[in-house]
Amino acid sequence: MKKFLAIILGAIFVMSFAASAFAIHAEIPSETQAIVAKGTTQITLGGEIRTRGWYMKNLVSGAPASSSSQAWYDQRLRLSVDANVSPNVQGFIQLETGDAIDSDTVKWGNFNSHLNGFNVLQSWILYKGTGLFGFGSGLKVGHMPLALGEKQFFDHTRFGDDAIVFFMDPMKEMHIGLLTVKFAGDGRDSKAIPLLGVAANGLKGTHTTNGDDLDGYVGLVTYKLDAANTVGINYTYLNLSKIDFTHQNLGLHANGKLGGFGYNAEADIQFGKAGDAKFKGYALLLKGNYMMDPANLRASFAYGSGPKSGSSNVDTFVPYVSEVQNYTLVYEYLANTTAGAKATGLANTTYYNIGADFTPMKDLKASIDGYILRASKANSASGSKEAGWEVDAKVAYNVAKNLVYQVDAGYFKAGDFYSHNKAVTVLRNMVTLNF
Repeated sequence: MKKFLAIILGAIFVMSFAASAFAIHAEIPSETQAIVAKGTTQITLGGEIRTRGWYMKNLVSGAPASSSSQAWYDQRLRLSVDANVSPNVQGFIQLETGDAIDSDTVKWGNFNSHLNGFNVLQSWILYKGTGLFGFGSGLKVGHMPLALGEKQFFDHTRFGDDAIVFFMDPMKEMHIGLLTVKFAGDGRDSKAIPLLGVAANGLKGTHTTNGDDLDGYVGLVTYKLDAANTVGINYTYLNLSKIDFTHQNLGLHANGKLGGFGYNAEADIQFGKAGDAKFKGYALLLKGNYMMDPANLRASFAYGSGPKSGSSNVDTFVPYVSEVQNYTLVYEYLANTTAGAKATGLANTTYYNIGADFTPMKDLKASIDGYILRASKANSASGSKEAGWEVDAKVAYNVAKNLVYQVDAGYFKAGDFYSHNKAVTVLRNMVTLNF
C-alpha cells in the first residue's frame, strides 16, 4: 500500500512542475472536481477498473482446430493524473497494471497473489498557443496514443509510441501536423518486421547504437469542407537504420455526413524497399451508415493486398496496428489471419461487413455484425481464398453512473484457407468502472 501511494504522490509531484499536453485518454465525467494546486494549476485524478470473463472453444495457438473449452478471468487497472498548468500548458500521465506475458491484463488464478506493478501507458507534455505564428500551433512531446486517417495503416492508440509532434492550424478549417515517431527501438522488435519476412534477429540495440530502431517521419494535412465533412492526406517514411529497409505509405482519407448518411473512406499505397524487394502493397476502406432512430444501419468493405506468386517484392499491404479488436472479435483479434499472425489488420485480407446498432432504451445499447472474410491471395496448399465468415454481437448496459456491464459473443466458421476449418466460439463479459 505504501509503495502504491508513493507512486501516485510521485506522479502528482512530477506533474505539478510539468508543461501541458493533450492526447486520447479516458473521458473524465464533467462533474468531476479537480484537485486545485497553487496558482492556476488544476490537477485531476482519474482511472478505470475493468474485470473480464472469457470462454473460448476450438482455438489452438491462434488456429481454428478442435479443442476443449477454455475459461478464465482477467483484470486491468488504470490511474491517471491530468495537470492543467495554464490555458496553454497541460501534462498527462496514465499508469496501467500489466505483466511480462500480457501487458494488457493480469490473469486471475494464482493462489494468494496480488496485482503486478504498473506500466506507464501515457506520459506527455503539450504547449499550444498563437504567439509564434499568429495562429494556433503547438508542440507535444512524450509517450502518447497515435493514429493516422481512418486507422487502417497506422493505429497505435492502445499502447502508444514515443514521439515529437508539431502542429499548426493556419486557418480554421485546416490542420497540419509533422511528427517523428519511434515505431520500435531499444530491444523491442517491431511486430511488423516478422510479417514482412525480414529477419529481426540480431537487430536488438540500445538507445545509443540504434540497432533495432524503426524510426517514422510523418506529415499530414486535414481540411474541413464544412462542419460535418473532412478530407485529409498523410505521408509516412519509415527507416530501420541497421539494415536496408525503408517503408513509405501515402494515405488519402475522408469522413463525414451527408444528410442521414455517414461515411468513412481511405486509400493507401506503399513504396520503399526491404533489401532487394520493393514495397508495392495497397489498401482500400469504404464504410457507410444510415441513422434510423433507434437503429444505426452499417455496411463496409475493406481490402488489403496480399503476396503475388513469383514476385520478389513485398506486395502485401503492411499495416502498423495495435493488438486490439481492429475488425472482428475472433478472426484478426484472437486467431491467426490469412497473413499468418494475430492483429495484422488488412494484410492479405478482404472484409465484407453489414451490421446494425440499436438503442432500445436510454441505458441499453446493442449491436450485431456479419462478416464474409477472404484472403486477397489464396493459400498455396489448398488454393482457396475462403477465410470463412463470422457473426459478432454485443450488448452494453449502464448499471449506474460510469458503471457498465457488457457481453460480447463471436462465432467464426473458418473456411478452406485453413487446414482445419473448425468453428470457433468466443464469449466475453466485462464490468467496467470509470472514475
